Amino acid sequence: MSGRRGARDKLRPAWLLAAALAATIALPAPARAGGPACDVPPELLEVDAKLPRLAEKLHTGDPVRIVAIGGASTAGLAAGSVNVSYPYRMQQTLLGWYPKATITVVNKSVPHRSAEEMVERFPADVFAEHPALVIWETGTTDAVRGVGVDAFAATLQNGVDAVAAHGTDLILVDMQFSHRTVAIIDFESYLRAMHRVGDVKDVYVFPRYAMMRYWSEQEVFDLDGVPKNQRAALAANVYHCLGRELAEAIRIALQ
Repeated sequence: MSGRRGARDKLRPAWLLAAALAATIALPAPARAGGPACDVPPELLEVDAKLPRLAEKLHTGDPVRIVAIGGASTAGLAAGSVNVSYPYRMQQTLLGWYPKATITVVNKSVPHRSAEEMVERFPADVFAEHPALVIWETGTTDAVRGVGVDAFAATLQNGVDAVAAHGTDLILVDMQFSHRTVAIIDFESYLRAMHRVGDVKDVYVFPRYAMMRYWSEQEVFDLDGVPKNQRAALAANVYHCLGRELAEAIRIALQ
């Protein structure tokens, strides 16, 4: 699950990060919804943690509310709309699998926020929604800013504890991958910290970084070389794939 190196340069220009992240989302459209283009090795979907609150809601037939909080990629900005973001794709997949359920995903993502800044928003933007499940994507901004890894890990633990105190299930989502981003941003120590917190707190960490690295290394998707004028359309497709895999991870956790 590891990335490349730890972030050291706090002074990277914002435009350089934006350009690099935009490049991570270039890939061809999947052949069909849930098609083989999105497949990943089974070991990347090993889910030991459970989602008891979500399971209870689905069992009783109560409306299910899921809050997604993260940065630009979770907001779907690269594709131009939250309606093609990976939380939205996850919602559509879950509705297909649980047609009798009422599942609503509320996307509270704001670009360029650190883990600490996200946790500060939890009372108003997360807990006020009374979700059964929180999808928390974080780490990129902390790596870019060079936030201390120990401080990052402590913030993650505080956030995990706060969600647990509200009786809400949680899934963490780690960073994106492309060769261009890892040449600019050092993620390794932040990835290790996030997965370590997940192990200690028994919280599933969705391995977005490893999945995208697998697609890149297998030459399934071109994550670096797509022309600028094609990136928005192709971003929607990577969000489709990530949303499908995240929904699959949720389904496994519910078994």
